[in-house]
This record gives sequence, structure tokens and C-alpha cells, in this order.
Amino acid sequence: MKNITYNSIIIAVCLSLSACAPKRYYTDNNITTRPLASGTSTQTRVSAAVEEWRNSGVKVSAGQNYRVSAKGQWRTYPTCNFTGPDGIGLYKAWCDNSPLFPPIIDGYSHSTLIAKIGEQGKPFVVGSDVTFTASENGPLMFRTNDVINGNHDNEGYVDVEIAFADSNPAIASPNPAMITLPPGTQQLSASLPTVQPMSNAAIDAIGTIPLRRTALLIGNSAYAFSPLKNPVNDAKAMADSLSRLGFEVTLLLDGNQEQMEAAIDKFGRQMSAGKLVGLFYFAGHGVQVDGSNYLIPTDAVIKRQSDVRYKAVNIGQVLGAMEGEDNLQIVILDACRDNPLPRSFRNAGRGLAKIDGPKGTIIGFATSPGSVAADGEDDNGIYTKHLLNHMQVPGLTIEEVFKRVLQGVNQETGGQQIPWMESSFTGNFLFIP
Repeated sequence: MKNITYNSIIIAVCLSLSACAPKRYYTDNNITTRPLASGTSTQTRVSAAVEEWRNSGVKVSAGQNYRVSAKGQWRTYPTCNFTGPDGIGLYKAWCDNSPLFPPIIDGYSHSTLIAKIGEQGKPFVVGSDVTFTASENGPLMFRTNDVINGNHDNEGYVDVEIAFADSNPAIASPNPAMITLPPGTQQLSASLPTVQPMSNAAIDAIGTIPLRRTALLIGNSAYAFSPLKNPVNDAKAMADSLSRLGFEVTLLLDGNQEQMEAAIDKFGRQMSAGKLVGLFYFAGHGVQVDGSNYLIPTDAVIKRQSDVRYKAVNIGQVLGAMEGEDNLQIVILDACRDNPLPRSFRNAGRGLAKIDGPKGTIIGFATSPGSVAADGEDDNGIYTKHLLNHMQVPGLTIEEVFKRVLQGVNQETGGQQIPWMESSFTGNFLFIP
């Protein structure tokens, strides 16, 4: 009765003010789910403080494409920042991404909007906007990504709209020259390094690749506490090379934390379509703390070891974003320069820690776990220089590319730097067939 009276008041006020038709929000889980009617959409309100999954009232159909968009403000602890449904910018001092309170989907903040189909469905990330193909029939349900049984002290809500997608998730062949940049990033320019042109046969072969290729590249040089010479050059060179190899490239240079997390979130929405080759490349400072690896944004001010968790980007966030059905995830980390953190940080180790990626993942490190890599005296870092050379060789599998890079770097550094690779990919991938 309380809900009916409240809604009646809202409707009366709306009609008296502007004769408008109120949006229909489902806020009660004891509702009948129905398929969307053609040309319509449905709205639901998801509260951060509600523990149960929110039934949207929409029954999705397997194989049908849907678009979900959301807006609003919420936070998952009183000392945290308010965020939108993408969850970006939640953590700050006294609001730590603690492993004691794990989110439902690892690699995304606790205030990210997530969904599932039916009570037993596998949760997936929605954020502010996502297009997906339903894997099964059932009610579409929403929740914050907060730890189970941890929602009681949350605040705020987001409004979610569900509609049919206009078309299937994009699977068209990319334009090799297309480079998209998030707001505030630096455009590619004519100053990119010159790469030897490929033969017509090699270019024709790229056109036969069955999977769409997409890449996110981040190069951070302009650190206030410990600037680096080559990461921006390295990321530019990789962008030029990968665009020639058929990748849709997003390039972020000297990214702060907000820009990095936004770019990773957007990259993850692309990867969620499935059947993609996704490549993530980072050059800059990277550290390990308590066995977890973090990529350091240029604006990070790290005074205490605990600062790392909420002022840097956990590599787990990248790996989680890249997962999708039948995806190949390639992660390349030229991020093992000398540890920029104070020596008093007892649990901050040298280099990066070993990473166990999900199925279908290949991870290339500039040097072996626990070691550091040289920034390089030339225009590119030693590791990226060799990687650029061998990616252009036709007929090499990606494992063969990394092996040749290892041999070249090992020889050039006299054994001081030994690149490393981890793989759970059982197929074959060639940059140039």
C-alpha cells in the first residue's frame, strides 16, 4: 500500500505540473516478467543499498540483441566517492579496494552496474551502456558489483533503460587506418616512427583474418615523481604498427587514473561482444604490491603503500574487461622499470608478479617476474623495439614472435633483461599470415 500511495502522489504531481506521462520503474521483485514489445523500452531503478538482484521486469530471449543504458549516482561505502554506473573514481583515502571485500566481478569497482539473466545466470558488466546478445531466456536482473551481503551501508541509485539493439554487435572488418581516441588524449601525428611498408600479399592476407582486431595502448612518460623517456614513443610506434596490421587502435598518452579507467571500461565493452582479438599494451611504471600488479597513472601521488590500491590501476581490471566468448586476449606489459615507490614499502617487490590470466590469454612481460627492464637509450625501449621488428614478419605465430623478442633482448642486454610470456591460449594467432 505504501508503494502504491507514493507512486500515485508522484503521478499526480507530474500530471499537475506538465501533463507528462511518468516513466515506468520496476522496483518490486515480485513482478511478472514479459518480453519487450517491438519499438518500446522499459526502465527500472537499481538501489545501491538493496542486497537482492533487481528484477527489471524484462524477459530476454536467447539470441536477441539488447541495449542497456544507465545513469545516476551511487557509492558503495560512506567514505567512498559517488560514481556513475560505470563505477569509475570510487576509491580514495579511507575507501580501499580491499581483497577482504571482493566484488562480484573481479577487475571492476564495487560501484559498477552489473547484470545477469535469471537467478543462476553468470553476472556480466553493464556500466553506463552496453549492447549484448542474450545467451538464454530469462528475466534480466541488475545489481551493484559490491561484495555479497555488503550493501546495507551503500547510498544512491541508478536508473536503467532496457531496449532492443538496433543491430548485432559490430563484427565488421576494421579499417586498418582508423584510430579512435578518448576525450583529452593526444592525437597521433606525422611524427610517428616510419615502419617499412608490407607487401601487397601480406596486406591482402590480413583481409582474410576471420576475427575483428581491436587494441588499447597506453604510454605514460610524464610522471612528476619519476619521469620516463620512452613510453609515449613506444605507444605511438605500437599504434602505428598495429593499425597497419588490421587493428582498430585506441591510444592514450600520459593518462591519469580517470582517463585510464575510462579507456579500459570502453575497451571492455568492445570486448564483451565476443569473437575478437583484443590487445592491451602498457608502457610506463608498473609495480607489484602483495603479489598484485598495478599500472601507475601519471597523476598518482603515492605516499603510503596502501595508496597504490586506489591510485593505480590493477591489471586484474584489464584482464576482467577483456573477457568475452571466444576472445583472444593479448596483454603486453613494458611496465617493469625501476620501482618508483619508496623503499620503505615492505611488500612492494621489484618488477611485476607472475599473472595467471583467464583462458585464451597471452601475456608478454618486458622482463621476467621480479626483475626490472631498461627504459632504453634510443627512441624506443629495448623490449618494444624488438617487438615492433618481429610483429612485422609474415608467418610467425605470436609465440614465435615473443620467442624472437626474448632472444633479441637477451642478446642486446647481455642477459640482464630476459622477457617473459604466460599463455593459456591453445590456438594459433599470426599478426601477418
